[in-house]
Amino acid sequence: MVLKRKKQREFGDIDTIISHRLTIEGNLHGEGSIRADGIIEGDVDLRGDLIIGDKGTIKGNIQADNVLIAGRVEGSINARGRAEILASGEVQGDITCQALVIEEGGCFTGTSRMLRGTNKEKTGTKTDS
Repeated sequence: MVLKRKKQREFGDIDTIISHRLTIEGNLHGEGSIRADGIIEGDVDLRGDLIIGDKGTIKGNIQADNVLIAGRVEGSINARGRAEILASGEVQGDITCQALVIEEGGCFTGTSRMLRGTNKEKTGTKTDS
């Protein structure tokens, strides 16, 4: 019997937590990783990871490095890396990313577009000549 090892999730440390008792109306822009357990009504534009907890809801478009959805998203997702919908997660909107994972039980209504990986030159990493 061959067992496959799951790939390690590529999500960084959390800088900000939005409580399940909190509702934010308006757009969020910034750097750093956020865990949203509350409701965000507006677009989210991050240079970092976004984790939507099982009680979290985002009604707006998302742009982030990696996006993990255990709650609900109503809007488009543009992940520069990975988008992952957990079994409790639901997305109603389009997803653009390099890697898309949907666990059994996760719900996705929309279209997906896969981006090709980037090399060092495209990401701005300089090498000595």
